[in-house]
Amino acid sequence: MGRVVLLDAQKALPVSFSGALMETLETNGWRVCLARQATDLAAGDTLLVLGIADWAAVGKPFFSRARELGIQRILWSCEPLLPPDLPSSRLQNWFLHARGVDYASRAQRMQRLFDRFAYYGFAIQSWSLPWNKRRDFLPRQFSYAAKESRRLLGFWRAGLVDTLFVSLEPRQTFLAGHGVPSLFVPVGYHPDWGRLLEETERDIDVVFLGNITRRRRALLQDMEQALEKAGFKLKVVNQDCYGDVRTQLLNRSKILLNLNTFPWESPGMRMLMAMSCKAMVVSEHAENTAPYIEGTHFRMAARNELVDLVVSCLKDEAGRLGIADQAYRYVTEENTLANVMRMALESPSGAARRAI
Repeated sequence: MGRVVLLDAQKALPVSFSGALMETLETNGWRVCLARQATDLAAGDTLLVLGIADWAAVGKPFFSRARELGIQRILWSCEPLLPPDLPSSRLQNWFLHARGVDYASRAQRMQRLFDRFAYYGFAIQSWSLPWNKRRDFLPRQFSYAAKESRRLLGFWRAGLVDTLFVSLEPRQTFLAGHGVPSLFVPVGYHPDWGRLLEETERDIDVVFLGNITRRRRALLQDMEQALEKAGFKLKVVNQDCYGDVRTQLLNRSKILLNLNTFPWESPGMRMLMAMSCKAMVVSEHAENTAPYIEGTHFRMAARNELVDLVVSCLKDEAGRLGIADQAYRYVTEENTLANVMRMALESPSGAARRAI
């Protein structure tokens, strides 16, 4: 095994990924050093950067120094990218090649204006796609994924990254469409994400865990009213739910309601957390849910059928428990962080064109 220098840019956030990852790598026989400054690179032969939060600003000096030292550079991208089915256009190509950070202040203001124009263009282009026929995914909601796509492609074109891991398959498809190879490395199970508490009573019918956007608010209102008519209740938690508090909540829940942040991809982390606590996942439709299989690990329905599916799953206890059990065994026995990282880091060089 080799020596890994791990860089985690989300230190200021309530949940840290690095602790679980360090423990997993060390259990697999890797020597791991958590990077705090560029001189720490001397302790390793592989730099692994978690592509979370402000990874680009924090990671750039580390990538540059690693190139000088001849150290392999891996970026594990865990942030959303533009939809892979968004029609190609000059607008998208121009946006993804723009480098506002290199401009003078006046030019930066012009760049921001163009960016807003681009988001409107992306929204209009998406109206022909199945996930935005209702036109309720607004232009400003493209902002984060679009900027992250530009950052990631910019680092690749600049030769700052040797290998790209992506946590969701739609992101791999997007990158492939721009000629960038990557390896699909889903986030795997670790007890930090959740664990089964055997003696906990499941007294919450349905829980939603996440931020409340305008689109989600409408869906949640419809869900709450329909569940009340059927004799069930919805619990909404949108802040301060981490670690043991979240684990307790999910162990008390029969169903986790998953409403996608970005309609072209399914949030694998939230689903993993629920499955690891044996809460059944019922999800809004997404085109690609890998590594999870609909009907085996969770249930899924289109927006106008989601309420009926949730009520049906609550009434069918045997079916609900069966799917929850299959999902639990899959994440805790097969799709573990240890298995995922072993396959990713021990794959031959150039394997970035393969999916795990």
